[in-house]
Amino acid sequence: MNYNNENANWNNNDKSNLFSVRCLQDCNGGAGKLASPLFLEMHKAYLDARKHKRNTINQLKFERNLETELLSLCSELETRTYELKPGICFINELPVKREIIAADFRDRVIHHFLYNRIYPVLDRKFIYDSYSCRVGKGTLFGIKRVKGFLRDGVWVLRLDIKGFFMAIDRGILFGLLMDGLRGTQPACELLEFLIRKIVFNEPLKNALFKSPKCAWNGLLPDKSLINSAPNCGLPIGNLTSQVFANVYLNPLDHFVKRELKIKYYGRYVDDMVLIHSDKQILLNAISSIRSFMRKRLNLTLHPKKIKLQPAAKGFAFLGAYIYPRGVVAGKRVVNNFKGCIFNPLANPEKQAQRVQSYLGLLTHIK
Repeated sequence: MNYNNENANWNNNDKSNLFSVRCLQDCNGGAGKLASPLFLEMHKAYLDARKHKRNTINQLKFERNLETELLSLCSELETRTYELKPGICFINELPVKREIIAADFRDRVIHHFLYNRIYPVLDRKFIYDSYSCRVGKGTLFGIKRVKGFLRDGVWVLRLDIKGFFMAIDRGILFGLLMDGLRGTQPACELLEFLIRKIVFNEPLKNALFKSPKCAWNGLLPDKSLINSAPNCGLPIGNLTSQVFANVYLNPLDHFVKRELKIKYYGRYVDDMVLIHSDKQILLNAISSIRSFMRKRLNLTLHPKKIKLQPAAKGFAFLGAYIYPRGVVAGKRVVNNFKGCIFNPLANPEKQAQRVQSYLGLLTHIK
């Protein structure tokens, strides 16, 4: 039954009839049988993947043959014959210049399937103040938490990782993922199969390049997978990459909290904030963190993004400027909002949504 079409006709006159019926293939290939648990999981993953993607060509093609596509994915997982399709590589200019490799919609469904399986297990192992790609958290949560850490007389240390996503060692990542899931999932063989496929995939191999070569001009070498070391790097833009990033830096989070005893610490992807009343403790933490990352994670602190200052001066974090007694919107957010106003989209509805999103953000940053 078609209940998804808002323009459907309720008059039963066979013109765009709401109560149209399509012949469906039985999920298990047999009459009267219920859909398999794997199929139901895959259908939920599809619903998750299509959010904000309803009008894309890949999504519409997938939805046109929905049952067949989902059954095919289930079969490929059961027989371990699933292979990723080529992604689309392009340069995104805003909010900062980045190389994006977008997965095919079919693979996005698998990403959500894997996320739904592993997230509940892995999330329990993360520290409370890891904010990225976590249910109930995010940028606004991170801003409020870090604001709550501040008081007069404390020092703030901000750290960033040089070319983080492009420097992730896939072998180390795979080991951390398997350690995190070992003994907690009944179908760990299937999860290992999928994780291995996604982690060790070469996203630039057979990728379709949407942006011209000149679009890469001005992009720093450590911001592109083209320049990554062998067996290193994850594509920006995939749900799995965001989750894997949290897993990769989880040992660092626990090192800072347990070994360095830094109580007030927060991280969003590779953007870290450490807060302490003793300046020397934070200075010592820099070398300790640098050494830990190099030996354990094969990562490097960005030398130009190590900033230690009194909290009273205020500091930038997640698009906001945070002071002990208040929070204001950061320059990038303000400038982007101005661009939204003075360079409106041609579609009035999308422009209104764009403005409302900025207004909502600015309302919460206070």
